[in-house]
Amino acid sequence: MTSTHMRIALIALLLAVSCKQQAQKPSASGVAEITVTDKGFEPDRIQAAAGQPLTLRFTRKAAQTCADAVEVQNDPVRHMLPLNVPVDVKVTPPASGQLAFACPMNMYRGAIVVVAQ
Repeated sequence: MTSTHMRIALIALLLAVSCKQQAQKPSASGVAEITVTDKGFEPDRIQAAAGQPLTLRFTRKAAQTCADAVEVQNDPVRHMLPLNVPVDVKVTPPASGQLAFACPMNMYRGAIVVVAQ
């Protein structure tokens, strides 16, 4: 392999590693599907319009994880996530910024990202 090919391969590898997952948009019905895996919340970013009610539907697929519950910023309730059972959490995104959610140990995190309409 020539040095040019090696450089191209290295650049491609660095780009692949550095790419972050795109924020997902909720369905037309206002539901965002989030799966809890051994990697955490997938997707971990949800795009939403400011002030529009949204349902986060969490489904835990990993048995061995600290994300057996989810806590949403400004929500006093810890929502338990039984294995393979969808759990709906209704939220209203703020006027701007983000609304965070995380496992109780704060190891796995995500956010609702407010976007302009």
